[in-house]
Amino acid sequence: PQQTQQVFQIAGYVPAEWRLIVKVEFDINVKADDIMNYKFYHKYHSLSGWCEIILGLMMLGLGVYAVMHQDTMSLTFALLALLFGIVFIVVIPLQLVTHSKKAAASEQFAKPMHYLLDESGITVKMGEDEAHVEWKRVYRVKDTGRCILIYFTPTRANIIPKNEVTDKLADIRKVMADGIGRYKVSIK
Repeated sequence: PQQTQQVFQIAGYVPAEWRLIVKVEFDINVKADDIMNYKFYHKYHSLSGWCEIILGLMMLGLGVYAVMHQDTMSLTFALLALLFGIVFIVVIPLQLVTHSKKAAASEQFAKPMHYLLDESGITVKMGEDEAHVEWKRVYRVKDTGRCILIYFTPTRANIIPKNEVTDKLADIRKVMADGIGRYKVSIK
């Protein structure tokens, strides 16, 4: 048994019966800045987000080049290139900001949320509403630096602002790592 325990510990695997699950409870209020942090993280930590930035910069550069070389390129082409560049670089991020502020003003984020993390999963209670999700249903957990994002699908996540749980971060990290596995949890 002692030798088996050492082998498991060296491999980074700890059988369920050896784990010490901690129960963590906390209350949070999600603000517009937290939602904005999630939206920007989710958008620009993906291939499509980076492609939008690169395409926007290329279009701006092409538009400036076309304006400077009007003798060989049409002004219409230059204006269209500049317009598309501005849409990708300015308009889309402004939409993310606007949607974040609207979401923060909605009833969904008006009340504080009470979280309970334990061996069975995550329970979130807001007012009279309560939802429980088992650990096996958690897709992944990411840390943006400002927030912890608990993804239930590749695009849907719960937001936990780290500034509201600073004293419980170590316990949150441990419960999540034990619940869904260390390879799915990325909390600093």
